[in-house]
Amino acid sequence: MQSWVINSEKKITLISEESADFNQKTHAKVKIARASLCQSDIAAFNARYDNLPIIPSRSALGMISESKNQAFSKGQRVYISPYVKREKKIYINGKDFNGYLSDFVVVSNDNIYSIPEMIPDEDFTFIEDIAMALKTCKLLEIKETQYIVLHGVSTLNIILGQFALYYQAIPIIVDTDDEVLRKAEEKGIYYTINSKKEKVFDRILEITAGNMADHLIIDSDALPQIAPDILKLCAQNAKVAIMGYNTAVADTKIDVSYIVGKRLSMLGINDGIGEIESAINMLATGVIRVNGLVEKLYDFSEVPDVFNALSTVRPRFKYLIKC
Repeated sequence: MQSWVINSEKKITLISEESADFNQKTHAKVKIARASLCQSDIAAFNARYDNLPIIPSRSALGMISESKNQAFSKGQRVYISPYVKREKKIYINGKDFNGYLSDFVVVSNDNIYSIPEMIPDEDFTFIEDIAMALKTCKLLEIKETQYIVLHGVSTLNIILGQFALYYQAIPIIVDTDDEVLRKAEEKGIYYTINSKKEKVFDRILEITAGNMADHLIIDSDALPQIAPDILKLCAQNAKVAIMGYNTAVADTKIDVSYIVGKRLSMLGINDGIGEIESAINMLATGVIRVNGLVEKLYDFSEVPDVFNALSTVRPRFKYLIKC
């Protein structure tokens, strides 16, 4: 088996090792077809975590190669989730344990989900995003006619905007780039604000008829800076969710007086645990549309170039590795 391993800061190497024996009743050997990359992988490459060396990529699409479990058959296309539960604690592959940037992996049956035929190979990468977005909506208790401000255009926030519309709420997305704002508009998010061209507070005051946002969702991976007074966009008793894959995100200054003055509730979210099956169903049935949100598909041999390129930027959308 061949795997890409992050050994130290900005150093990733290809290793080869023989396949180890495994219990085919509890685990399966999977041929990886597509591996996804996200901000937690880039954070590991930049040595923001202290658990190196590690194989990156927290989720992948593959085909069953070996298994004695009756639920799986050889050649079956499957999604491999990031989450591992051990002793009542959840760990994430690609961050806490080795991930899936390999040609073959051995995975617990609990981490494997069948993929419906109507889901294209490249769309699997959005399953965790949808699960995380769905979990966020439930925690915020989003309801119809509520105003949801989404800070930063990203895969997560575009999916959250679609969920807001699904719940008959009103999403408003804020960014500094007209091109990525158009991506959000293509997915039905009507209200978009370029914070370089408009005064965000005044615009949201206008859209909400003076009521301000019932919920503020900040994708910590999407924009390099968050205005210290961003919480002034919230209404009284609003809920604020700060979410993202990179748990080593840089320090951000926010005026906490708004939390006390407006009686805000704050949430931190970095997983979609418990929502994977629902996410697969929503992707398969077209409730959430993800076309156009894959930035690029790279070959397995290009991995070092990909990581070096992404280590200096903040990717908005998805990057995939063809294994």
